[in-house]
Amino acid sequence: MELRHLRYFVKLAEELHFGKAAEKLHIAQPPLSQQIRQLETELGFELFHRTKRHVQLTAAGEVFLSEVQQILQHLQQAIQIGQQTSRGELGKLVVGFVSSAAYNILPSILKNYRNCVPGVNLELHELTTDQQIDWLQEGRTDVGFIRPPVEDSKFS
Repeated sequence: MELRHLRYFVKLAEELHFGKAAEKLHIAQPPLSQQIRQLETELGFELFHRTKRHVQLTAAGEVFLSEVQQILQHLQQAIQIGQQTSRGELGKLVVGFVSSAAYNILPSILKNYRNCVPGVNLELHELTTDQQIDWLQEGRTDVGFIRPPVEDSKFS
């Protein structure tokens, strides 16, 4: 079963007319009919009662429609969440900091960050500068607030 079959089914269920549904899907009516028949064959039950003048959902089609709409909605949410995560708007940011940063620069930076990106969970770790360098190299933190100087050439 392909995702397009489900989308075709939903559009036909909304329109209850093959011609109108095909037009809105930007395909010809015969391929839409074929795709719906293939879906029904794969499912093992009829989705629509058809006459020359009328298309109507079967009882099984009505139940299937409700479930498919939820699936498509969930898929759209998954896409949106994936996009937000890829843009850094969702997820987790692991922050290392030296103790003195907790009293001066860190509170205002974190407040501004949380206001700008409320969907990101912050995980804070108080660490020495040397520990932060180790954690950064190991990939255990994403960002660090350290006390200079740093003797590691990767961070110079």
